Amino acid sequence: MNKKMLLVESELCTGCHRCEMWCSFVKFNEINPARSNVYIVRREPAIDVPIICTQCGLCIGSCSTGALSRDPSGVVVVDAEICSGCGECVKVCPYGVIRIDKDINVAAKCDLCGGEPECVKHCEQGALRYENSEKVAMKRREQRAIAVSKCTQAVAK
Repeated sequence: MNKKMLLVESELCTGCHRCEMWCSFVKFNEINPARSNVYIVRREPAIDVPIICTQCGLCIGSCSTGALSRDPSGVVVVDAEICSGCGECVKVCPYGVIRIDKDINVAAKCDLCGGEPECVKHCEQGALRYENSEKVAMKRREQRAIAVSKCTQAVAK
């Protein structure tokens, strides 16, 4: 079975924040971007970048209680019953997408909404998509090559 992952096409993001609003609404029944597990970062005026969990799993080894694990589909999930809220996972996350929810003192991160990511459903611009892992890997390589070539061109000037 081919696993699916979130694909970010940041050049399509308009900064509408619908993904953040829907995430917090679905998870906590409130529209509160501070409780979203999707983040829109404004880099410059009119340049917004969605930042999401890549499900890399680096956080799993940092958890002393075993609250972080992979479910059968490969998604990193938090067991709120045993999470101590210590924040070690926050420290090791290379993308800054794990947080300790201040209201419940438990680690919070994207769990892909059980395979039906709400952020994708409500992204009218297509900046967030749920695609097979091979397609995501190919797109990430392409995005990385573009970024490296831009840096190389800037250094050469």
